[in-house]
Amino acid sequence: MNYSLLNKMIDYIEDNLEEDIEYNKLAKIVGVSLYSLERIFIFITNISIAEYIRVRRLSKALEEIKTTNNKIMDIAIKYGYSSSISFTRAFKKYFGITPSECKNSNFDNYKLFTVIRFNENNNLCKKLNYEIKNFKEIELYCFNVVATRVDDLLFKIRKLYDEIIDNGIFDKMDKFGMYGISVRENDKYTYYVGSTCYFPNTSKFTIPKGKYAVFCINSIKQKDIVETEDMVYSQWISSTNYKVFEDFDFELYKDGKCYLYIPIEDKQN
Repeated sequence: MNYSLLNKMIDYIEDNLEEDIEYNKLAKIVGVSLYSLERIFIFITNISIAEYIRVRRLSKALEEIKTTNNKIMDIAIKYGYSSSISFTRAFKKYFGITPSECKNSNFDNYKLFTVIRFNENNNLCKKLNYEIKNFKEIELYCFNVVATRVDDLLFKIRKLYDEIIDNGIFDKMDKFGMYGISVRENDKYTYYVGSTCYFPNTSKFTIPKGKYAVFCINSIKQKDIVETEDMVYSQWISSTNYKVFEDFDFELYKDGKCYLYIPIEDKQN
């Protein structure tokens, strides 16, 4: 990952806390898809981009309440809140005190959320292990979750895996090879987990045939998978001659390894 680009994105956020921030603009600054950026950011910081922007705005609002004579409602509007009620609720939830109490008291024991800076020395440098394969259509039986925000999606995915582990389905799927499929359509994200074996309360999902770049990850740990996806979307895609479709990909978990499949086609097509 190019950490200097992440820091450039952070600078952009900081310069635009008083404006509407377009997430696609953030992804463009870093040079990855929005879906990948959301996952990378959460993995590195343990906080979503939306939550980071929210608490930075609240922190700036608190500073302004303490150091200026500006009206609280004006400050609320400045940092994206349309009503005093929503601003007060968010402010108190984070700081444990209302904006009015903050302004009219000697409240000094507060926790400002400082600007995140990424360490260039943590940059990854690994050789990607991949090959190009023609994949035949395959029909799966899947459970799925749907969300409109990536942080919500990741929470639902963790909950889904907890459920299939608790009821013993995870181990049964694992014997056949377990698939995790990510689909992005406009502002909706859907994640499927399944296998070629039928289970009750599952729905069918067909992985389309086509040409795929297949990246082998010698691990099934989320940390290792996200690191590889980071490199794929930030480095490999920008350097390949293939046209890459970023609205769909899937992972196959088998024999203690994860295989990341990304659909591609020749650019001349």
